Amino acid sequence: MKKKVLITGAFGQLGNAVLKKFQDTDMLATDLFIPEFSSGSYSSEILDVTKPEGVQNIVNRFQPDVVLNLAAMTDVDGCEINPEVAEKINSESVLNFLEVFDGAFIHISTDYVFNGKTGPYDEEDVPDPINMYGKTKLSSEKYVMKYPNPWCIVRTNVVFDYAKNSDASFVKWVIDSLQNERQIQVVHDQWNNPTWTDALADALRIIVDKEATGLFHYGGAEQINRLEFAQTIAKVFNLDDSLIKSITTESLNQIAPRPLKCGLKTHLIKSKLQVTTLPLEVSLKHIKSKLSS
Repeated sequence: MKKKVLITGAFGQLGNAVLKKFQDTDMLATDLFIPEFSSGSYSSEILDVTKPEGVQNIVNRFQPDVVLNLAAMTDVDGCEINPEVAEKINSESVLNFLEVFDGAFIHISTDYVFNGKTGPYDEEDVPDPINMYGKTKLSSEKYVMKYPNPWCIVRTNVVFDYAKNSDASFVKWVIDSLQNERQIQVVHDQWNNPTWTDALADALRIIVDKEATGLFHYGGAEQINRLEFAQTIAKVFNLDDSLIKSITTESLNQIAPRPLKCGLKTHLIKSKLQVTTLPLEVSLKHIKSKLSS
């Protein structure tokens, strides 16, 4: 019998990859908006996860075995400007599910729960967020960890794809800028291990299939800075990397502070669940191949 999987935030950058990996399940894709291009062997419904009655209604009707919670407010500066909205979307919405659901709850979180002084981090390291985005995601984790039924938290970082329909795609921004011979400024002092959406979606599928529980970190195979990320994109797509200029995070004068030395160690998920991580160049070559096909 097919597992019934309810996905929130299903039409974001990660959601689009997850939908492809779960086609053989009885899947309900939900989000604030249903795009015109959505198609596949799944049902879709509009859902505002901040509305308790809407969450209860959809859980009661669909009766999912698994909730895969991708919905989040990931605009770091936006969270700092609107902390109450961030708390509602990133934290309180989780409670809306946990209070009416008794199946497996799988929750996506972030390396921004750490302060970025001593990364990369493993699952045993103590969180210490320095911005509202990280604080609201840590709050959501604490709710999930008290859930009496099966739960799994997957922290990830710098999730990327080409994402034609997303303004938030770093890869798309770099490629489009360099193809149009526009100079771009990229920070050299933020470190992470960028994570391809398809690889993360594969990991989530393994977690669902193996009914894994607990806290896991997942990211790409390499710890690099954002400048090196942009330069690797230029290399793989045969673009002019002299258009990429190095700057510091401080020079951007962003509203929310950024943890600088972050990223995630992935030895636990690899050893316990036999999940693989991909080198950045390999992931980018997969994207290039898909774009040219």
